[in-house]
This record gives sequence, C-alpha cells and structure tokens, in this order.
Amino acid sequence: MAEEEKIREHAKQALKSLTNKKKKWKERLRDFLWEIFIIVVAINLTLWFHSWSDKKHDRELEKNFLIGTRNDLSEVTQTLKNNLIFFQHVLDYYDSICTQIDSHRIDKAYVDTNSWNLVETMYFTFDNSRFENFKSSGYLRLIENDSLSKAITRLYTVRLPWEINKDEKTFDKRESNFMAYIGSRARIDSSGMMTVSNLLNAPEVQFHIKWQKILLNIDWKYQRKEAIQEVEQVINEIDQELKIRFNYEMKNTNEEINN
Repeated sequence: MAEEEKIREHAKQALKSLTNKKKKWKERLRDFLWEIFIIVVAINLTLWFHSWSDKKHDRELEKNFLIGTRNDLSEVTQTLKNNLIFFQHVLDYYDSICTQIDSHRIDKAYVDTNSWNLVETMYFTFDNSRFENFKSSGYLRLIENDSLSKAITRLYTVRLPWEINKDEKTFDKRESNFMAYIGSRARIDSSGMMTVSNLLNAPEVQFHIKWQKILLNIDWKYQRKEAIQEVEQVINEIDQELKIRFNYEMKNTNEEINN
C-alpha cells in the first residue's frame, strides 16, 4: 500500500507539472517526464520485489515439502522393513510344514500350536496426507526437478497404493482358500488351538500350504523388498536435491544440518 500511495503522489505531481503556468513549457515537460520516470522505476521495483518475495515463498514451500516428504518416506521404509521382520515367523512356519510334509515326519505339537500362522496377516498402510495436501493446493509445480517430482508422485499414486491393494488381494484370497481347505475341517479345542496336523495328508491341503509358501516368499516378500528399494531411491534423490538446491543436509535421525 505504501508503494501505491507514493506512485499516486508522483502521478498527481506529474499532472501538476504540466499545468503549472508559472513555468515555461520546456520546464513543465522536463518536470513531467521526471515524475513519469520516477513512477516507472517505482512500478518496476515494486513488481520486482513482489516477484522476488513470491519466488522466495515458493522456494520455502518446496524446501519444506521435500524435507517433510523425506521424513514421511523414511517412516514408510521403516514400516516396510518391520513388515518383513514381523511376518518372517509366518514364512518360517510354512517352510517348516512343507519340509515336514516332504519328509513324511509331521511334528503335530509344532504344527497345531503354531497353526494361527496360517491366518496371520500383515497389511501395509502409509500416511499420504502431506503429499495429497501439497498436490491439491497445486504446489507440485513448485518442484523444479521434474524427474524428482515424477518419482515422488509415482510413489504416492502408484507404487505404495499398489502395495496396499496387493496385500488386500493376497490375504483375502489366502483367507478364502484357508477356509475352504483347512478352516472348515479343522478342530478347535477349548483353548482356541486349531488342530490341522491331521489334515496334512490331504492333497488339497498340501497344495494350499505349498502354494501359499511360494506366493508369500516369492511374491509378497519379494515385492516388499522392491518397494523398500524404490522408496530409498527417492529418499536419496530428495537428499541430493536438498543439498544441491538448498544447501541443506539431513542426518539419518532426521535432524537437519544447515550449512
């Protein structure tokens, strides 16, 4: 507002210069042009300042988004890794049962005591609120690195949602097959333990268990590892962008270092 007031004052002064009959026309023209020059300079300086201020604001938004997203993706990575760790006992259970079936040596106590592994699940979830807010505000355009922008967008709109959908299909189908081949036929004692060892000689039960072993080890576990690699790759790209464009580095503990 202060700049606009000054410009209006100079505009008034320019008009006064032209109508000042006490001065010769050359003096009036000179004063008029001088005021016009001041107005032009003031307008350009105002436009430049606003442009500089807007760019500074946009740059700060971009920087904060990249830092926040980097932290969010670090949490995603840890979640994916924890999934693998916490679900390993299920994979081990399938491996053990398959070995027992192939060797015709069934450890009934082990199989039945740990039979709950046959219905154990591990659904992946992640928080995409920061990305969605940034995208819905139209701020993705602020990320100057087009390759990085595409990589982040792909993670949040394709790769990570696909991981969620994959879990739903994998475990829903697994539960359905379990109920068809094992659950509907297994005995459950008063303690809630499910007895399945007496079903392991049935071909359809053996097929279900061996097929699930393959799916969970080769498909589910492999895809989890691939997801971790993709997320870590984007984290590395964000780190590089922060360092190169903003002279900003982050420790592994998510504490920042400003150089």
